Amino acid sequence: MSTIPPDHQIYLRQRPFAFRCSISIFPPDELEALADYGNWMEALAAGVVQPVTAEQEHFLQVDREEAEPLNVRERAWLRLKGRREYEQDQELGAAQPTPEDYGMVEWDADRCWW
Repeated sequence: MSTIPPDHQIYLRQRPFAFRCSISIFPPDELEALADYGNWMEALAAGVVQPVTAEQEHFLQVDREEAEPLNVRERAWLRLKGRREYEQDQELGAAQPTPEDYGMVEWDADRCWW
């Protein structure tokens, strides 16, 4: 008999995991952990499923940056959050257009003689 709650099983079986960021910075063991458990960790962190073990409670503390990661899944999750935040910040910075000057020179009224 399985001790994993049915609502957790839904996310543990769900594939594939949408990284929504570049995966080039992840070591192979972290990529594997996210591919296997990413949807479940995302649901747990978002509060869609409730923690039922002390390990899951610790994961939530790691997610809130209240504790240090103890395993590959927790390290991978922190790296994923950081990478998503970094890429989002880069997109926001690049999205702001620079004001065009149309080739006009600034005019200072206090320095003009006419």
